Amino acid sequence: MMGGHHAISGTAAWMALAGSAPVLGHVTGLDLWELAPSQVTTGAVVATGAALLPDIDHPSGTISRSGGGLTKALTRAVSSAAGHRGATHTLLAVAIFTALAVVIHRLDWQVDLPVLGEVQAGAALLVAAMCALGTRALKMVEGRWLPWAVGLAAGLLVAVIAPDTSFWLPAAVAVGALTHLVGDLLTTDGIPFPTWPLTVKPPKHLASGLWQRSGDIALPLLGDAGSAREWLLCTALTAYAAMTTVVTVAGAPWTLAT
Repeated sequence: MMGGHHAISGTAAWMALAGSAPVLGHVTGLDLWELAPSQVTTGAVVATGAALLPDIDHPSGTISRSGGGLTKALTRAVSSAAGHRGATHTLLAVAIFTALAVVIHRLDWQVDLPVLGEVQAGAALLVAAMCALGTRALKMVEGRWLPWAVGLAAGLLVAVIAPDTSFWLPAAVAVGALTHLVGDLLTTDGIPFPTWPLTVKPPKHLASGLWQRSGDIALPLLGDAGSAREWLLCTALTAYAAMTTVVTVAGAPWTLAT
């Protein structure tokens, strides 16, 4: 799946999850998590960028182009070690990305800024990075530095309107990264076997496009990456994400942290 399509899929998945949790909680009687509109919207920003994280193994991907020589060197190194759609496209990688988000939050790195007051810097920087990746992948802003300027502004805004990131920030990273795996699973090349690094390879007579000789699995409903079916699906996801975001922003008052 193409980078921009991964990004919008992350947005749509987060909006579907954040919007459905209160409804499911009401129907089932379970105490499911419920987020304020500000947390839903900023979580969508994080999920959008996090949906690109597995492509840290792609030397030509959005992440590689986002930070100059540093990110290019990083993605080349990861690609050399693991190959594309390798280790970073696994459930283990999703768990690691999520754990890193938890660690960043729990570092409790506070910075006192003029006007804004005390800001949770680790969370703000993580939001900034995810926003920069997402806006670049969606081609909302161009250039080397503008996406990061927009991302930094978003990170500071989150520090003001949604300072409690303890739950939704790691959750948004998990949703975005997991959505990436689902997107690639639906294409011809597929993803590594779910239990990676323990890979189960099929007997020769059972190998197919669904369970490949390498042990990778695929459910290629979208065909090759960039196919017309992929574009059609992501057009629908874009409409859904835009509609739910507008409804969320307009549906309840936003308050500033005090």
